[in-house]
Amino acid sequence: MNELEKIKEALRSSSAEKIVAFVRKENEPREVLAILSPNEIDRISFSPLSFNNPAKLLMQLNGKVAVVAKGCDAMAIKQLIKEGKLKRENLFIVGISCKGVADYRKLSKLVKLNEVTSVELEGDELVIKLKNGEKRVAFAEVVDENCVYCEHPTPVIYDVLIGEPREGKRDFSDVEEFEKLSREERWDYWISQFERCIRCHACRSVCPLCYCEECMVDPSNLAISPMSTAEDKASYPRLLGKTVNAKDNAIYHILRVLHHAGRCAGCGECERACPMELPLRKLERKLEKVVVETFGYDLNEDIPFLSKLDIVGD
Repeated sequence: MNELEKIKEALRSSSAEKIVAFVRKENEPREVLAILSPNEIDRISFSPLSFNNPAKLLMQLNGKVAVVAKGCDAMAIKQLIKEGKLKRENLFIVGISCKGVADYRKLSKLVKLNEVTSVELEGDELVIKLKNGEKRVAFAEVVDENCVYCEHPTPVIYDVLIGEPREGKRDFSDVEEFEKLSREERWDYWISQFERCIRCHACRSVCPLCYCEECMVDPSNLAISPMSTAEDKASYPRLLGKTVNAKDNAIYHILRVLHHAGRCAGCGECERACPMELPLRKLERKLEKVVVETFGYDLNEDIPFLSKLDIVGD
């Protein structure tokens, strides 16, 4: 029985009313997340292009829900449980011991996506089935860079595990290399990146840990209506303007990342969704390094990071 059949079998064994899983996107080789009923299990697909994080969808559903979750997905789910946004007893988690996912942008440079019929991982090779033949490439050439530093390829929380457990690693070598640059060089680098940001808020919208209804770093998202009084309008925080420039963009990204201290699941959805291909995970990983080395906190702990700081402070 192959991996996909094991996933379907596990889902059939659940008593879930809804299923959050991947289905093949029409006219494309990748999978997208969908909310399915139990009688739609045969629609489910899974491949190295099943890269999106399902955690955010789970917050929209009530009742018993089954979900297919990779390692980073499970980290996000566990964090949402810790923060009271999900209830463990309402979830049936089919955990996937993950070998990594492919970078869709890298794949698009190798083949015409409309010619791809399927993508499979065989050992260390990605097998790309085409309408006319196939192409094999080393998986290391197309793997999402975020997966290279994955600490939890095996889900930390699951009901059924598909695949053998895999060892992760805590590796901040990329951040340490960047830290060797002078302060001026690091600043110039980030300003050059923030100048390209169009402030579309895709990173915020896709992040499973960005669930606030009103976002203090998105002025367009504040609950101001024609009925709001002048006092109400004046009381809302104005940390940055609506203009798109490097300084306002820097405030937006730095504050957004700071809100993820001890919370980021490492799924890479922010960077994957960015139309300008900003290196957003570099910011997240720098903060993660600080949280680990300065405060000795592990995201896998059962107590939220800020709650632990309160305890330490006492």
